[in-house]
Amino acid sequence: MMKTATATLGLLALTATVAQADDHGMKAVALSGDRMLHVIDAGTATVGESMEVTGVDRLLGIDLRPSNGQLIGVTDTFDIVEIDPISGEATVISTMDTELPIEGEAPVIVDFNPMADKLRFMSGTTNHRVDIESGAVTVDGSLAFEEQDMHAGEAPAIVAAAYINSYGKPDATAMYDIDSTIVALIRQTSPNDGTLAAVGKLGIDAADSYAFDIATDAEGANTAWLVAAGQLHTVSLEDGAITESWDIEGAGDAVIRDITFMTAEKM
Repeated sequence: MMKTATATLGLLALTATVAQADDHGMKAVALSGDRMLHVIDAGTATVGESMEVTGVDRLLGIDLRPSNGQLIGVTDTFDIVEIDPISGEATVISTMDTELPIEGEAPVIVDFNPMADKLRFMSGTTNHRVDIESGAVTVDGSLAFEEQDMHAGEAPAIVAAAYINSYGKPDATAMYDIDSTIVALIRQTSPNDGTLAAVGKLGIDAADSYAFDIATDAEGANTAWLVAAGQLHTVSLEDGAITESWDIEGAGDAVIRDITFMTAEKM
């Protein structure tokens, strides 16, 4: 796919906008459509720039790599790419050696475990762990609610996930998910085993699409963010409840399906 001047200018604008993480709040990069990125100021819930990534046909998801600040994406051909906001190109790092079975338009989860510096890659109940440098995939335990959980025996519908302490390479982390059937925050108590425990209901109506991330600042403070039905929300990691909500301005008709907060520095 040819790089265009428009895309390059757009991605240059992305670099400038993300760098302006001022007193109004953190900056997030959101994904919609096949490969469209939007920069959102979390303080105002406003899209500042939108631009198309070049070099890929479709991105399944994106995430910040906390260990070094790379913006990473996974394509529908299971290539792991670094998205360069200066050149506008998505450069292949590796290709996964095991494909993730994806049914139709089922949501795909792309999120880094900051402690292990490995990519968590899930869809449906399939649960993979990926070394992005080599593309080596470890097939982990299928997603299922713990036996003692009130939802034990029910089929989970995990559509988004994120880890806490996603800044640098922390000594500890924990993984949280969004379940679209019970519209609730879930703790993935053992990410590798796939065990799930409900934290609490979000308290909003079900949406067609969810995007979820946990932003961690340099002091180690975690803030959980959710995009659903055109709104940006903060979520309590204690009980799962939505704490604040804002209408997203400037996104038009775009349906945001993934989001990552650009909180890490190049290290």
